[in-house]
Amino acid sequence: MYSTSKKWLRPSLLALLLSSSLAQATQLIENSHQQHVQVNFSARETNRLAVEGRRIVNVVPGQAGLLKAKKDEAQGALYFSLDPETPATGTITLFVDDDQGVTYKLILVPRAISGEEIVLRPPVDKAAAAKRTTNADGRAASYARRVKDLVLLMSDDELQDSAAERIAVNKEVPLWKEGKLVLASKYLMGDFVGEKYRLTNVSSTDMLLVEQELYRRGVRAVSIKNQTLAPGNATDIYIVRERKENE
Repeated sequence: MYSTSKKWLRPSLLALLLSSSLAQATQLIENSHQQHVQVNFSARETNRLAVEGRRIVNVVPGQAGLLKAKKDEAQGALYFSLDPETPATGTITLFVDDDQGVTYKLILVPRAISGEEIVLRPPVDKAAAAKRTTNADGRAASYARRVKDLVLLMSDDELQDSAAERIAVNKEVPLWKEGKLVLASKYLMGDFVGEKYRLTNVSSTDMLLVEQELYRRGVRAVSIKNQTLAPGNATDIYIVRERKENE
């Protein structure tokens, strides 16, 4: 459990990073195969859980009896909801295994929201991604794969010489007093723009960042390297969005 002294990512940061619109009902979850990722889900309706491009073969909840679940054998997905007879009083840990032997770790947080679709993204094959990014217009790669490849490119220095055009920015974005945000660079690749930010916690308490809170219309991927920042620590934030006509 996180302590109450930790600060959540404020709406002012969302407005600075992204255009204003309603949050999407689909949550695209990155890096849950490496660390526990906190995910909101509906406490009153049915939710859907899936792994992108793969099938779920096993799900183990940390607390038995809190969830009601039904497997979609055709799609390899899972539909789940809170058991009304044993309501949860806090978070629920979930371990998810896919058909290629990868385990994902989630911390489910029940909320009074509509049913959510939660899509887990598996680890990317770096060698295959490097080969795909050499195709400048991206026609040979699928839409979803090109989005994932651009996130990987921004986060891996070894892929910086790919077909994407990198533009150094290094511009500080005005933020609330607890955080210092810098837009380090932008990457142009086909129909997408990648934005690499550097966020530093300049406050005296821990800061907790949540990837799904950054999704808005036009945004196709969000990845935060370190979701919990101690005072003085910094993390990279990667956002992939659709390219505008004037870019």
